[in-house]
Amino acid sequence: MTAPEYIETTRRRMVDDGCEVGWEQVGPVQAMVGYRAKFVPAAMSRTHVVTAVAHFAPSPLDVDLYTRDVSTFAKQRSRSLRGMQSGVGAFAVIVADGVTPELVAAASVKPRLEFAVIVQPVLVDLAARQIHTFRGRRFIGAALNGFLRRTLDAQVQAPV
Repeated sequence: MTAPEYIETTRRRMVDDGCEVGWEQVGPVQAMVGYRAKFVPAAMSRTHVVTAVAHFAPSPLDVDLYTRDVSTFAKQRSRSLRGMQSGVGAFAVIVADGVTPELVAAASVKPRLEFAVIVQPVLVDLAARQIHTFRGRRFIGAALNGFLRRTLDAQVQAPV
């Protein structure tokens, strides 16, 4: 599967999941961005979900920088106060033609946590047809764990 084919398939999955989808500038990268807001009963709050998908050849530093850029973008995109009643969950998805063990390690770190914001790097390896991301449990933000995991699984799947 090529990167454009994978991105188009992911676009369809995001639309099926209820997202508004378009192309946006996320930091220095042009990315396909899906956005939706949903009330999550387990967290008793409204959660804004932003999934930003970009195709480029990353370095381990690029994984971190792109995750930070997606965090900034998601906070601006949600345009709401974050706190007890509202939060942001974001996925920084990098589609790469091939990856190294260093890239896998960079994408598998615990999601970045800020005040009422969880941002998770996701690395899609087209060559190996795999997804690399953190799959463990978090104590902070635990009420959103299941919701975010289901959202990621619905929107971003391994290439076929």
